[in-house]
Amino acid sequence: MERFPDELVLRKLNGKKWEVVERFRYHSTRLGKWITVPAGFETDLASVPWFARWYVSRDGDHTKPAMVHDFLYVKASEAEFPDVTREQADRVFLEAMTIRGVRQRRVMYAAVRIGGGKTFRND
Repeated sequence: MERFPDELVLRKLNGKKWEVVERFRYHSTRLGKWITVPAGFETDLASVPWFARWYVSRDGDHTKPAMVHDFLYVKASEAEFPDVTREQADRVFLEAMTIRGVRQRRVMYAAVRIGGGKTFRND
C-alpha cells in the first residue's frame, strides 16, 4: 500500500504561509488509519528556526510528513483525531519521515519534542 498516495499541491499565500490546494492523505500504521489533510489547510511547511536552516530547510523530503504533523497539531481536534496526543502526533511525524527516507529525521523529531509544545492545538 502506498502510504502517501496523493501528490502534495500547495499554493504560496503571504509571508511564510502556504495553502493545500487538493486534499492530501497519509496512512499511519501508528494510528492505524488514514490522515486526510483537506484542501484549504494553511501551513508554514516545516517550522525550522532561522539558526538551524543551514542544516534543515523549510521544505524537502520532509515536507509531506511536516504537512501531516502540522495538521495533527493544529486541526485534528476539529476533525477525526480529537484524542491524538502531542507525543502521538510527533511519533507519526517520525514514522512518516522514516518512510520518506529523511536523513535528518532524528534531529527534526527531537526539535518538535523539545519546542512543539507551545503550538500544539493552539491555533
